[in-house]
Amino acid sequence: MEEYSFKTKLKLGVVLSLFFVFTVFFYGPVGIYLANADELKFGLGVVIKDSLIISLIMFVFIVLFSLIVPKKLFKWYMLLVLGVGLGFYVQGNYINYDYGVLDGTDIEWGNYTKYGLLNTAIWVVCLLVPFIIYFIVRKKDKALINKIVVAVCLFLVVIQVPAFISQAVTYKKKSTQSLVITNDEMFSYAPKDNIVVFILDCLDEVYYQDYLTRHPDFETDNPGFVHYDNAMTGGARTMMAMPIFYTGIPYDRQDTYSQYVDEIFKKDNLLQKMNDAGYDVRVYSETLFFSDDTVDMVDNFEMVTNPVTSDYMLSRKLYKLTLFKFMPHFLKARFWMQTSEFEEAMKRDNTYEFNDIKFYQDYSQTHMTIDDSKKKTFTVYHLKGMHRPYNMNRECVDVGRTGRREQLAGVFKIVNEMLQEMKDKGIYDSSTIMITADHGDKHNCERIMLMLKEAGATGDCTYSHAPVSSFDFPIYIAGIAGETMTNEYGVDLKTLGEDEKRARYLYRNSSDNSKLVVKKFMTESDASKHKKLKLIDEYVDDGEVEPYELGERLGFDVDNNGNAYATEGFENNHGFRTKLKGPISTLVIPFATVPDKPIECDIEIHERTEVSFGMKCIVKVNGTEVYQGTVNSDMVNKGINFKIDPSLFKDNKLTIDFEFPEVDMSELDLDMKDRTTTISLVSIVME
Repeated sequence: MEEYSFKTKLKLGVVLSLFFVFTVFFYGPVGIYLANADELKFGLGVVIKDSLIISLIMFVFIVLFSLIVPKKLFKWYMLLVLGVGLGFYVQGNYINYDYGVLDGTDIEWGNYTKYGLLNTAIWVVCLLVPFIIYFIVRKKDKALINKIVVAVCLFLVVIQVPAFISQAVTYKKKSTQSLVITNDEMFSYAPKDNIVVFILDCLDEVYYQDYLTRHPDFETDNPGFVHYDNAMTGGARTMMAMPIFYTGIPYDRQDTYSQYVDEIFKKDNLLQKMNDAGYDVRVYSETLFFSDDTVDMVDNFEMVTNPVTSDYMLSRKLYKLTLFKFMPHFLKARFWMQTSEFEEAMKRDNTYEFNDIKFYQDYSQTHMTIDDSKKKTFTVYHLKGMHRPYNMNRECVDVGRTGRREQLAGVFKIVNEMLQEMKDKGIYDSSTIMITADHGDKHNCERIMLMLKEAGATGDCTYSHAPVSSFDFPIYIAGIAGETMTNEYGVDLKTLGEDEKRARYLYRNSSDNSKLVVKKFMTESDASKHKKLKLIDEYVDDGEVEPYELGERLGFDVDNNGNAYATEGFENNHGFRTKLKGPISTLVIPFATVPDKPIECDIEIHERTEVSFGMKCIVKVNGTEVYQGTVNSDMVNKGINFKIDPSLFKDNKLTIDFEFPEVDMSELDLDMKDRTTTISLVSIVME
């Protein structure tokens, strides 16, 4: 019988632990991350850190356990650990079946019985191999098995290192910082001298007037307001309008959108002016419209260096996914998960959500507070307002699908209750309150509602027909703070006469098959006369059609390259998605190299896709149907996923047609804006 001294057990325990831990607990999760880094928001650093901590703990545990195994049992323990390690190594590197994308789609485990039996047989072989080797070599040299175990463990670690290095050197480092808008002190004001702005997304003046026909008491119950019925936005839609509100500088596509945003906030801007004037500045909106520099100007903006808020949760999900990869087939179901579950490790309790239902819930729970330590506040609430889909009723409850009037009533329930509480708390009269929209919704989205109450204003609501523009807003608000701002197209709106003749400008983000276009309009007429808008300039971003490389993300946001491949049936690109129009939308994608085996195509669908119509969607690749589904919440959550066989390629190109057979083909004769909206795309990845 072999004798296993403390020193021998320590040596063997160390090499066994090194092989087992490196394979499963370190390279396992890190390798999975590196293979999927483009789809995950967190960086390699946090994965390596957490994996090293867990690996170190497991290494020490296995070594210590090896030392306490009785000498008589150690040989069998050693062979068993090596066999299990071999099973994990072979399973994780060579015999994993493609179960499809882990996007929430249930795996039909019953369809893999034959593979499961073969997989089990391979595992049995791996477990038995160390024992078979031992029985072969023990007659020659009983101690030889120890040397073999050491050699096998070290060899299998060494051959995994180059693969790890190869993956690591191709990793594209993610940005270490990102801007986060928190909901901190969302309803906290000074005892006096508050400026409060409600930006109700997409709220056209026409919609507001319709609301007043049923709720005339809104204006009679809120004294001091002026209703400007001839107000016009300077930018449409949101990605154009929001930067103008803060800077008065339009986007003309001379740079990427992110470069434009970075540049304008280095110049005179409302946030900096209000901060300089001593205001407590708080903005509740979406981060797309702000540069990182604004973190020093806005009190509820934060720079986050690590999106992970829970290393414990990240480690749980990471190792669950790792075990899904390394476990035998018949045990995998216990570790099945969606990759979206990683979001649980990045939740922040204080992040502002662009969600009116959530906004109202937060308001109802906390209500307003008056902070005596604050001298003056400037607060902007960017609410979803009349943005589709309409899913909120007049009680601010999510009921699935409602309608424009129900949504509108819910939006003004929020505004009404907040105005009433300002009265109850004694800050209404001393506050300047603006209720407006970033852009309208009808025609070119040029006409916006605008209600303005200046501090100290009293009396019945009055009307003004002054030709106001949103280019005027930063100039006016900065003026209240005693600061000076100017821009090419704006004036102090209080200087405008009732029927003053004035040239007003609109920068309209449009699209021609998803290619980004900014159209510059001018009018000297009322905002209600949309036909008087004259197109005076156009800025087109054609994009470059470059051969596609497998694994590349084709994004449909303002700075990404997916838009260049759209040839038919794509309408507005909103800066973070592009809209498909029925009955047919087409992408033509040239490839650098035609793959020699089937590839997986994963298409991310935006959450604002209208799902209530439940229309059928068929996807064809060079004329061959590869997917059929229904546009519903399940599609939005899971995306569109299908395989593409190399035989489908024609001239190194893929023509991908999205067909919607329930949309009449006669719509092909209509302008793009008049066709039926089907789905909204965020990105496409093929690999």
